[in-house]
Amino acid sequence: MDALTLVISAPRTGSTLLCRDIASLGGLGSPREYLRGFEGVARSAPTPEAAEAAVLERLAESVQESAPGVGAVKLMVQQARPVAEALTGVRPQSSADAVSSVVTWASGHFDHLCVVVLVRNALDVAISRAVAEATGVYHSTSKAFRADGERPLDDVDINEAIMGELLAACRDRRTLQAVVAAHGDLALTLTYEELTERAGSTTARLLAHARSQGLDPQGDQPRRRLTKVMSAERSDDLRRSFLTHLGSEPGI
Repeated sequence: MDALTLVISAPRTGSTLLCRDIASLGGLGSPREYLRGFEGVARSAPTPEAAEAAVLERLAESVQESAPGVGAVKLMVQQARPVAEALTGVRPQSSADAVSSVVTWASGHFDHLCVVVLVRNALDVAISRAVAEATGVYHSTSKAFRADGERPLDDVDINEAIMGELLAACRDRRTLQAVVAAHGDLALTLTYEELTERAGSTTARLLAHARSQGLDPQGDQPRRRLTKVMSAERSDDLRRSFLTHLGSEPGI
């Protein structure tokens, strides 16, 4: 591999849709969470060189036959610390430092690096996480989603659940913003709204960025099969309910 597509995001930001778009285009690899559960590997790797070999072995799973020199990976903010520590031998001070270390490693290892950072409004992320946790439905490919559609939340204090997710969503967003600030020359920033509502222009930006970094996308339109787990109307209702809840919460 002499090229890498690196998607950086956090849960419930639309990263599964983005990564499937990228894979369907061809020429950019097939990004998935190949570095999930790297903690065990990191503990057993005696040197950064051994850790690098383990990372590359996982990235090899992403290579498509049509572009054998191009790897791809989706790196969630929560996965970056053990990877960065294993690759550098230094424990990162923050999640932003960890992600930045992985980007720096990748830029030094690969001749061509296409970094895409996907962000979403923190409250929308918190709502999505709370609903997914309550219903057990994380993607539209889930059998539960096909059978039940938008499952009821009658047994869940959804406002309290959103409150519990909100601070983490804000921290994740700040981390992603810090990564963009540190690597703006390498990173294309996309938003959930652009990805879901303006697919054509978003794909055009993605293709232009990939080509500017020396990669060679093979298609110009992604093939989409995923749909939204939660309708815009339901999301708006939950947002209004939560903001009303905040207004009645003592001390906020």
